[in-house]
Amino acid sequence: MENIWNGKTILVTGGTGSIGSEIVRQLLNYEPKKVIVYSRDEIKQFIMRNQIDNERLEMVMGDVRDFRSTEKVFSAYKIDYVYHAAAMKHVVVSEKGPTECVKTNIMGTENVVDLALRYGIKKMITISTDKAANPTTVMGATKFIAERITLNGNYLAEKSQAFACVRFGNVANSRGSVIPIMIDSVTRNKKLWISQPKVTRFIMKISDATELVLKSSTIAKGGEIFVLKMPAFRLGDMMEAVIQHCCQTYNLNRKDITIETKAMESGEKIDEELINGIEAKNLYELEDMYIISEKRKNVPPNLKKIVLNSYNSKDTKPLSVKQLKKIIDEINKDHCRGTWT
Repeated sequence: MENIWNGKTILVTGGTGSIGSEIVRQLLNYEPKKVIVYSRDEIKQFIMRNQIDNERLEMVMGDVRDFRSTEKVFSAYKIDYVYHAAAMKHVVVSEKGPTECVKTNIMGTENVVDLALRYGIKKMITISTDKAANPTTVMGATKFIAERITLNGNYLAEKSQAFACVRFGNVANSRGSVIPIMIDSVTRNKKLWISQPKVTRFIMKISDATELVLKSSTIAKGGEIFVLKMPAFRLGDMMEAVIQHCCQTYNLNRKDITIETKAMESGEKIDEELINGIEAKNLYELEDMYIISEKRKNVPPNLKKIVLNSYNSKDTKPLSVKQLKKIIDEINKDHCRGTWT
């Protein structure tokens, strides 16, 4: 992969989050001049500073929802690249607090795009989600708009600038995702609840997702949505894999674990889409990702359009219980080493 970050100054909004912190860690391997973590949680910044001993790492307190606070970062540093990972991402919390979700995911993104344009950054990559492809929730709707705000930045940008998005599904070892929630419930309460065993979701490890985010930013010309290819899983299979893992790792008796069924949350889908039918009309393919691009001139000449009705988790071959358990075992090892983000 081409090293575009050598000697450059990079801003990562939401840099203490699950995806943001891994972006920071991987970027530091490319000899940048400086990587700036911009976030509003001082405790996470303190922990991250103690975990990463690197003179190129800079911590800045602030909130993307505050334009003046965010502008101070752009004015203080000559920023070359922006990775916009700051977001409200929890579906249920966003449903209960839609106004706060709008402030972060929409207004916060608008602030970062406006400042990226004003201060002439080279590239801005916004981290998005499968729930933006065909949104049915507040979080999905706000991330869809965040994508449009980012891509529309290209209409106001100089020729040397590019604005693009990267979209993926569930990140296996992120805070608040299905695996750590299930493990915590089983180990603490010996209870496990699911909505529908047939629910399907996309899944990817943080490190793999981040590697492809960085690859996307070396390719981006402006106006693309990069959709990472990833496996899917059935919720019932994930439940079984978690139970097997917990019984083996924590010496629990399977008979003591209670399984409860709850109704699906409002707006929750049985299956998720990463690409909807309209986006599929402007689709190109690489080995490890799809590229949605309405601007044909921005597509590398070696790429050809492909025909795909949609990219749906129900149409993706699901991981087996054995494969899911292997992922869970690997994640738990990272957690025990203190590297679970």
